[in-house]
Amino acid sequence: MPSPRKRIGFLPSKEVHEIIEKLCTANEFSQSKVTGLLVEEALKSRGVLNKSYDQNRSDEVDFKNFSFDHEILSENNKSSLNVDEYAVNKKILSDDIKMMHEFIEFKYFKKVMKRNNNIIE
Repeated sequence: MPSPRKRIGFLPSKEVHEIIEKLCTANEFSQSKVTGLLVEEALKSRGVLNKSYDQNRSDEVDFKNFSFDHEILSENNKSSLNVDEYAVNKKILSDDIKMMHEFIEFKYFKKVMKRNNNIIE
């Protein structure tokens, strides 16, 4: 039976693909499962995914984040993995979310104006 949700295609960079492969091997998960877990973790860390989501998940798995060495995964990557580089700046995130809401309001306003264009003429 087909799922009512649409599938999401993702073509990672070479470095990201190597990391996903290592996580798959370390955790004995499929690429799809690892990618899904990484997306959920990213959304949680940005504060976008509701806290109640964790409580509703009964199939939560013990995901080994870095069970492999923090080696350089690609010839193009010259820096070591630094957690601080990926920390979320809450002020910037808040400003970005505010800008997205303003953009959505603008698009809605534009749609209404286009629909009522004949009234103005």
